Amino acid sequence: MIRTALEFIRKELEAYMVDREQDPIHYNTGNVVDLKPVALPNGTLNINNNSHISLMLIGLDEERREGKRPVYLPIEDKQFARLHAPVEIDLFLMFAAHNASYETSLRDLSSVLCFFQANPVFDAQHFPALNDAAKEPATKPWQLIERLSFRMHNLGFEQHNNIWSMLGTKYLPNVLYKVNMLTVFETKAKEKAPAINEMNIN
Repeated sequence: MIRTALEFIRKELEAYMVDREQDPIHYNTGNVVDLKPVALPNGTLNINNNSHISLMLIGLDEERREGKRPVYLPIEDKQFARLHAPVEIDLFLMFAAHNASYETSLRDLSSVLCFFQANPVFDAQHFPALNDAAKEPATKPWQLIERLSFRMHNLGFEQHNNIWSMLGTKYLPNVLYKVNMLTVFETKAKEKAPAINEMNIN
């Protein structure tokens, strides 16, 4: 589902920037937004100066909430599968602008900001293509997502320095967004529970 979410955002952001710029020479589908790290594990820079934005996952957190309970799904023989409560996670996504022209990179970064200002929330009702990247949704429902909510995540200079040191490359103009809420839910149960046939209330 992380892949589903990031591929969807890549396509939507790219379509937005192509439409916004109206410049088919420099902004056309396939050369605007890349879904890849800005540096390879060996430290080699992994960007194309002819494209514009690199989108990458740089971290995730669990969204902890009280009162989560197991989920029960009906199965054969009037029994129920007992599933652990879903894990809700937040993604931290970086959008790095790296066009060969620095001025263009700054304009591209503004386009990213405008895109999420206009579209802070994505759901299947308003964005039917939300789960288009899911390859086998019928047999692999964990690939599907219901909703993505974006909020800009502020960093201090020291935190920026730590992130770029971790990435192993020099600073590029960028913006970081925190995305909630992606639900991780394993549907293969290890426990079974019998059906409740009657209730006693004293």
